[in-house]
Amino acid sequence: MPIIKKIITKEEGLRPVLVDFQNSKINSNEGDNVKSSLYKSGDGKTVVGVTNGNMLYTGVIDTENDLYNNFLLVHNKNTGKVRLIQVDCCTVSPLLDKKSNLMDVSIATTASSVSELNKQFGSKKTKRSTEQQERLKMNINTVKEQLEKTITDIKVDEVNTNFATSNENDSLYRPKINRDASTIDQVYNVEDIVPKSVLESLGNEAKTISEGGDLDDYSLTSFASTNISEIVTSSNETKIYKIAVFLYINYLIKFMNTPMKSITKKFVVCDKSPEVNSHILDNYSFITGTHHRNRPLSMKDKALCSILVLAAVAGNYQVNVETLSKDFKIGIKKVLEISRVLAFNISGKNRTVVTLKLPLPEPVSLSFKRKRK
Repeated sequence: MPIIKKIITKEEGLRPVLVDFQNSKINSNEGDNVKSSLYKSGDGKTVVGVTNGNMLYTGVIDTENDLYNNFLLVHNKNTGKVRLIQVDCCTVSPLLDKKSNLMDVSIATTASSVSELNKQFGSKKTKRSTEQQERLKMNINTVKEQLEKTITDIKVDEVNTNFATSNENDSLYRPKINRDASTIDQVYNVEDIVPKSVLESLGNEAKTISEGGDLDDYSLTSFASTNISEIVTSSNETKIYKIAVFLYINYLIKFMNTPMKSITKKFVVCDKSPEVNSHILDNYSFITGTHHRNRPLSMKDKALCSILVLAAVAGNYQVNVETLSKDFKIGIKKVLEISRVLAFNISGKNRTVVTLKLPLPEPVSLSFKRKRK
């Protein structure tokens, strides 16, 4: 059994020093490349310096706050004797030149260093979290420069301070209105909603109906059937054109009432006219990135605006909104609100019929956003 033969203590002067590196442990095969020295600072403190040729590590020996003595045990295997030699301990850290770029540490550099440490020494969860944060990281300065450049390139035109009037024709859903019209037929232009060629593609069906064709053969909605019946019994010279307008309205109402799950690639809105079929699909729905057709709720407002204007032009500028609301499956209050936006007059006695007439009422605004329940 080893016997402690001698205890060597030294109260004054320099003692052996055990060095611990702050950031890592020194490898056993690198011990020969390390050089160390002890120095006295101006204030009397003992400074340890250790270098491997590339980096200098320094630390201060603090003996004043030590609560116990540290000893190095030296064992002689031949004699079995043990000596205890009092030593000092010191933790050293890299000494960086204050004037070097290494000391110019920004927030981004600090964050990068922390990320690197997390990836090297962190747990699996920490490593995974750090990698996710780096992928989501944005260069704020780059984004700021791009925004400043974008804002600089934008040209802002002066607009009329009358907000309601100047923006009345800016809506994607409301047909363009001419408030300077001298006659009622100049207020709205049908071709802003449906091109003439599209309506003409329904000419044969309209002509057959005007000559006494059975309306039951066309499976019309009540709104379209009632208005077409009134046109057929009239002596209007534009009878065929007006019937074609209500046939288009009929197909548009049916499309808007068709569930989206039924609107597949093979779905046909109008089998009588490819032009009408394409026009309704392209203007009241759109193809998404997954090549599926989509019809947001806002399209129902757009369709309602189109129907009200088309029905007014083809129906002597009067529209029965009660019948329309039932066929379109929408509340009559909503139809009346949009009628006001489109400059229709609402009679105080009969609120089921709206009229378009001069002079037009003052512009009103209405949000076309729908709330989901």
